[in-house]
Amino acid sequence: MFADWLQYHWDLLITTWFDNNLFAMTFYGTLGIINGLFWTVGLLYLFVDMTGRPGFLLNYKIQEPYTRLSKSKCLDLIGQVLFNQTVVMVPLFYLIARAFEWRQFPTGQLPSLVRIVADIIVSMVVDEILFYYTHRLLHYGQLYRLIHKRHHLWQAPVAISSFYCHPIEHVFSNIMPVFMGPFLMQSHILTQWLWYGLVIFISLTIHSGYHFPCMISSEYHDYHHLKFNQNFGSQGLLDWIHGTNNEFYKSIAYKRDRVFMSCQSIKQLYPDENNSLL
Repeated sequence: MFADWLQYHWDLLITTWFDNNLFAMTFYGTLGIINGLFWTVGLLYLFVDMTGRPGFLLNYKIQEPYTRLSKSKCLDLIGQVLFNQTVVMVPLFYLIARAFEWRQFPTGQLPSLVRIVADIIVSMVVDEILFYYTHRLLHYGQLYRLIHKRHHLWQAPVAISSFYCHPIEHVFSNIMPVFMGPFLMQSHILTQWLWYGLVIFISLTIHSGYHFPCMISSEYHDYHHLKFNQNFGSQGLLDWIHGTNNEFYKSIAYKRDRVFMSCQSIKQLYPDENNSLL
């Protein structure tokens, strides 16, 4: 049976790579998945941003005109991201892994598909709540000037700028909201890895500045970077409740905020009204 085949190869993986050690899986495995996926996808986007090639992809750029990413700006970007991934994330992940080890999260018998989906849905809800309120708090007064302003230096974001932020923001607004759902649900390590991988892919996509066919829309969060005071949440539910996406609903970006299947760009399918995103 397929389930038996999956279980056999899962047991082989965690035995060969992690010696069935929960701490090793939570620390090394999670760090490897998050950072590996981040740079695999992020560097592909970065190549386009720095070279403008292949040229046809620029048709899917959200904010125009396209400006090639300079070497100096790229080095500053990569430097801040690497700082957050090493100096900030490594010790924090060590503490998270110890907490997960203390709670004895399951690693062996694979969870059912229903349990995986349920845990991810709960994690999405928890992430939406924690990210919305921490993110919105960071837009107030001195918290914005001292912390969150660094992330908003990218008014037209690029994919890996999702990790370009003050270390305090990275801990409390980027990392902790993502980990709290699995911690509360005591999710299987496989479910955690699937969830973290999904979060990283979405985060890179919505910060990429591109809206490609057959891909999730990045219009929602791109509009936040463009306008600053709209679309604070990751999924839009709390923005709708608090009315913090009302202006977005009136914009052409809202009409473009959808998955589309055409080779034409979304801007061709929904042309600018008076050449404005307002």
